[in-house]
Amino acid sequence: MLSKKLIFYITFIIIIGISVIIYSIVNINIHYISDILILIIFSAICESLPIYINNNVSVSVAYAVDLMAILLYGPLEGAIIASIGNLLLIRHVNRKMKCALNTPYYKTLFNISQITISVFLGGFVYKYLGGVPGRYVYPKYLIPAIIASAVYYFSNSGIVAVLLSFLLKKPILSIWTSDFSWTLINFLFLAFIGILMASAFIAYGYITLVIFFVPLLMVRYMFKLYMDLKRSYYDTINALTKALEAKDKYTLGHSKSVEKLSVYLCREAGFSEAHTEMVRIAALLHDVGKIGIIENILNKPGKLSKEEYDYIKMHPMSGYEILKDVPFLKNVRYWVRYHHEWYNGKGYPDGISGKQIPLEAEILSIADVFDALVSDRPYRDAYTRDEAYKIIVDSEGTQFSPRIINLFKKAYEKNKEDFKHDF
Repeated sequence: MLSKKLIFYITFIIIIGISVIIYSIVNINIHYISDILILIIFSAICESLPIYINNNVSVSVAYAVDLMAILLYGPLEGAIIASIGNLLLIRHVNRKMKCALNTPYYKTLFNISQITISVFLGGFVYKYLGGVPGRYVYPKYLIPAIIASAVYYFSNSGIVAVLLSFLLKKPILSIWTSDFSWTLINFLFLAFIGILMASAFIAYGYITLVIFFVPLLMVRYMFKLYMDLKRSYYDTINALTKALEAKDKYTLGHSKSVEKLSVYLCREAGFSEAHTEMVRIAALLHDVGKIGIIENILNKPGKLSKEEYDYIKMHPMSGYEILKDVPFLKNVRYWVRYHHEWYNGKGYPDGISGKQIPLEAEILSIADVFDALVSDRPYRDAYTRDEAYKIIVDSEGTQFSPRIINLFKKAYEKNKEDFKHDF
């Protein structure tokens, strides 16, 4: 069920987008009709080769074609090429051919509208800054072209980020940095190709589309390679987490809950999205060392003996040993190792204290403890959310440092409803 705010936002974007399309059609330069039709087909082909960032967002190399259209013909023709090219896309989804016309109408209208608005704004800025469509970009109009490409990119990603913010109930900046910021370098390269394509088209005509199709496919391949690599290591991490949860039924969903709470704490700490992502990985893997613990101890219904507890206390070190040879987890392994250290030095496995404990490890620790408190355990029932909060706050100066307690209080106050155990 869509919220009223989301419905209003989608409707607003659609009204603006359709208005721009109608205005562009009415005022189109008919001398460019044949060129526009050919670029529409080229744009549709590029739109039909997307790379999915997640279930809600995909990107394509049609950005270069749209930018080329802006530089050749201006905002009106560029908006028409981009919108109709988007309408005619054909994609292969779940072994079925799918086009824009057989998706829910509001999704199709929104997608067409947001791309129309973005292209139109980019073209408008290009002309406003002195750029002349149909002229060589370099050197006279290079700066206006670069700014126009940036306006197009940020408008396009920004409109979608706002939509996802309403849909997922997350901050816009958080959505943009997690789902779009990594694409910036790739889109800069696409902007470079788009500018080259516009200049080459002026000089050599339609053969330019054939010549530059291979570079566009290479950029797409780079996008896809990155996304496949990112997906593969997350799949590996999730496989390790599921292996642990299959062994220890009482921690089912625990790693995911710790991940969620860690993200809120990272935001309060002012971490970048890339930094937060590494903490998320650490949260998912913080108990990976328990894989080596025998099940009679791990799932013992009563109180553990001293020997059994000492055995359990080996899991942070075991997790460190498991992760130490993975290059991209260089920092994560230390956070996993130290997530049971105490501010007063009475934690384990190394007994470090104070600022010797990395803030990231403190984040994992407090998220881990909170989720453990609000979860049922073999030896006790779950505490309420408020009881768990009080226990943690009362542990300031002993188990937890003042800095992490301060971040915890802020995160709890802002996201109280999400401070719960997820099964």
